[in-house]
Amino acid sequence: MPYKSRRTIRKKIIGSMLKRARIAAGVEVKQVVEVTGMSRPVVYRQEDGIAPVLVETIPDLAKLYGVTDPDMIARWTKWANRSSAKGDWGTFGSTLGPTYEDYADVESLAVEIRAYEPAVVHGLLQTTRYSEEVINASASVRPGPTPSEHKEQEDRLKLRQARKGVLTREEPPAPRLWAVLGEAAVRTPPSVTDGTAHRDQIQHLLNLGETSASIQILTLNSGLHTGLSGSFSILTLDDNVDMVFREGYGDSFFTDDENRIRSYRARYERLQSQALPIADSRRYLHKLLTELGN
Repeated sequence: MPYKSRRTIRKKIIGSMLKRARIAAGVEVKQVVEVTGMSRPVVYRQEDGIAPVLVETIPDLAKLYGVTDPDMIARWTKWANRSSAKGDWGTFGSTLGPTYEDYADVESLAVEIRAYEPAVVHGLLQTTRYSEEVINASASVRPGPTPSEHKEQEDRLKLRQARKGVLTREEPPAPRLWAVLGEAAVRTPPSVTDGTAHRDQIQHLLNLGETSASIQILTLNSGLHTGLSGSFSILTLDDNVDMVFREGYGDSFFTDDENRIRSYRARYERLQSQALPIADSRRYLHKLLTELGN
């Protein structure tokens, strides 16, 4: 297995499944080596999400771990196949880095997305103009953008536009999207010189609320809440595999740790309970649209 291979979410999911099964069965890595013929480093790299899992090893691993449930074995086989495949976003990886690429990949595999964004509208809910302004605003502040920085911004916009396609796809079915947006996210204008961009974004949220997403607004008068540490998303994949993506400045991460996932689920439920109900959120957005001069 070439050591230049990098950790990906697809590999991490199947690796975590197999590691949990091995530990639950009380099987040591040396036993996996004896049964499969793989080297010890390869086993560790598979479980750590760096090396893909070979489909042909699944029957031997299932037998070794005492797993007889055909649905579980089928799940492992499916994710082993996925671990060897690239996502739809590989062309963007050279400039955007693995975290952004992997997030788009997991998002494309999700059957349900629960997102919290306190300061900006979630990427799947953005108009093209809003996306442009957000990407430009978050670009590195330097004396003048270099050609590579221009390329990165262009790639980010292309990827963000491509990501939005998951909400309108027919096969596989579009994911269910729940979004809690902070009041600052909807009241902050994407452009201080073009009021149309802000109005178009609010109208876009109202349109998506009728077709593709359940949107709630967390107003400032809701008080202190469980989302003070920043934005995050809970992405449910098929087979009820959950991942949490926590976004930060230089410290973004994915986790499939069950305890942390339970914590984020509870945190999200609290945010939903403090936010305006969906119908009230729509009324809030309609009122904001009127204020903006629609």
